Amino acid sequence: MQTRIANLARRPGLLLLLPVVVYLSAFFLIPFLWLLRVSLARNRGGTGYGEGKAFYEPGTWTLDNYLQFLTDKFFLNITLFTVELGLMVAVISTVVSYALAYQIWRAPAWLKGPLVLMVILPKFTNVIVLMFGLLVVFGSRGLLNSALINLGMIAEPVPMMFNLFSVLLGETILVMPYCVLIILAALMSIDRALLDAAGGLGATRFKAFIEVTLPLTLPAISVSMVLSFMWGAAAFAAPYLLGKPDLYTLAVEVDRQVNWRLNWAMGSAIAIILTGIIAACLFFYFRQSPAEERR
Repeated sequence: MQTRIANLARRPGLLLLLPVVVYLSAFFLIPFLWLLRVSLARNRGGTGYGEGKAFYEPGTWTLDNYLQFLTDKFFLNITLFTVELGLMVAVISTVVSYALAYQIWRAPAWLKGPLVLMVILPKFTNVIVLMFGLLVVFGSRGLLNSALINLGMIAEPVPMMFNLFSVLLGETILVMPYCVLIILAALMSIDRALLDAAGGLGATRFKAFIEVTLPLTLPAISVSMVLSFMWGAAAFAAPYLLGKPDLYTLAVEVDRQVNWRLNWAMGSAIAIILTGIIAACLFFYFRQSPAEERR
């Protein structure tokens, strides 16, 4: 034992990693293993409240929850929509974020700070408050519809809430600040002399963007896509508050199984499957992207 302590003392890097290992084990690894264990148990049934019993049968081992998930059309449809939502959020968030980051990059130096602050300002707001704020603006009697009616542009309110548009809007607003910062960092690292050289060779601003700026920011774009997909696939607040049952995701179904139906075993299995989808996305990204792009 003393020898091991002495070896650790000679390698201070390992001692610095110890708090990180303890933290990740206590708050991520152990809860994940417990979640996996519950997903392999049988559902006890009953209400669970006031019975003094667990919401699952301890000591039981079964794959029924996963088999039910894979054979039930209801769960498969939710999974398909979850993946589709993640892809749509990834594309929309990345395109909008790139446009905003590009404009911030091209803005005067004195204006960059205020523009970045405006982009990240939604992250200082509680998610629930932000979602209800969208209802105030885009609801049937919201500010936007009221303004359009008063201007005579529309005769009746345009349905912009509780549909796919509102879910995509909410998720894009939530993830967009991260994507803007990632892409803006890549843009800020570009040497302006490269653009000047392209212009000196006769390239227009658009061609310089296509030939120089865009290729140099492709790694940031890929990171933004992956981050947006994971955020969209794990969406809960926007589908639950701004959507409808047809637009619920796997994250919402976890809440419904655990808190509504008190089926902790099935809820845990769905959570494990959702984690697997996100892990597969990360695995695909790290397998396909060159090592130098991940540094």
